[in-house]
Amino acid sequence: MNYQLIIIGGGASGLAAAFAAASYGVERIAVLERTARVGKKILVTGNGRCNLSHTPVSAADYYGSVPVGEILTAFGTAESFFETLGLHCRRDSAGRIYPYSMHAASVLDALRLACNRYGVEEICDAQVTALHPQKGGWLVHTENADYTAENVIFAAGGFAAPHLGTDGSAWELLKKLGIPLAPPSPVLCPIMSDAAMLRPLKGLRVRADAKLMQRNTCLYEEQGEVQFTERTVSGICIFNMASHIRGEKCSEYRIVLDLMPEQNAEDTLSMLYGFQAVRNDGDCESLLSGMFQKPLSRLILKVCNVTADMPCMMLNGRKIREIAETIHHLSFPVKGVSEWKQAQATAGGVIGDALDAHLQVRNHPHLYVVGEAADVHSLCGGYHLHWAWASGVWAAKHIAERSSER
Repeated sequence: MNYQLIIIGGGASGLAAAFAAASYGVERIAVLERTARVGKKILVTGNGRCNLSHTPVSAADYYGSVPVGEILTAFGTAESFFETLGLHCRRDSAGRIYPYSMHAASVLDALRLACNRYGVEEICDAQVTALHPQKGGWLVHTENADYTAENVIFAAGGFAAPHLGTDGSAWELLKKLGIPLAPPSPVLCPIMSDAAMLRPLKGLRVRADAKLMQRNTCLYEEQGEVQFTERTVSGICIFNMASHIRGEKCSEYRIVLDLMPEQNAEDTLSMLYGFQAVRNDGDCESLLSGMFQKPLSRLILKVCNVTADMPCMMLNGRKIREIAETIHHLSFPVKGVSEWKQAQATAGGVIGDALDAHLQVRNHPHLYVVGEAADVHSLCGGYHLHWAWASGVWAAKHIAERSSER
């Protein structure tokens, strides 16, 4: 079976590439998907609502070795792209973009309907086992059949969410071709910390200013909701820190939370003195009862070597100042980042020097790498999906232009 274009992976970047290539005039397109259906990961993004992009989006929002500026500019907005597929979008107050229905299935349906309209073939349960360059294109081996194609787009994703089919095994195809890849690491995921500190906080959520510190240097800072499990610190602001952590240097990192970012430590100190005067006949736990939930109050006191049942009147000025400082600088040691099954995205992938300006592999003409398989990653909030759409369309457009020149 011979195709003008085979796309390995039926996720976000693969389906966007298939639609774009077909709309630009490429014929005989097949999407090879290793699982039983395409778009499984799309359906779970944004808690099932599919946060499909963000506004604004710029090259400054992305990390990695692949230049993204020209690709993002050429793509424009995701809203415009999806309008061409018949999907209307909406924005929330934070700039996140969703389908108007607020259901991820609407996004997948729009992509599939558009691809079907152009005759794009979906071939599921098609595990690609080898890629071989040959005269005039590529030979693509699967467990069930072999295919030939003039062009191949590798859109098989990364390692995150392996239960949805993206376990990183497809990267072996690239390694066997000698294509250099930056090592993969989980991003947009919880960060592991001291279980003894976290266990009492399990289930708590708190608004805070969160900093990732490496020794005395702040690597990342963001305000937002912080969540605690018995082993990890979580929440969007924490997810965005994960890409800055290098596993071999874990002992150098810590997460520092300012639990009252709307005021400084001196204001908090004055507040605590006032509360001490009002609750002088109570215990130290009651000093913080109007500020934080009990488990968090107890942790703050424990860090300050103050027992929760100690009479409030016994706190001297030095201890009250220490409590105030801890409220603004509650520190959690970093023990590592979570496993792949808890990650939303992958850092690493085919390095920028291995790709030309069209995302074509320099040493393997007619092979393109898009989406999460390229060394590009970003923040929580629709940025990764935006890159998936943009990179898929970009590679597809070049294939169409090159084909039309023949």
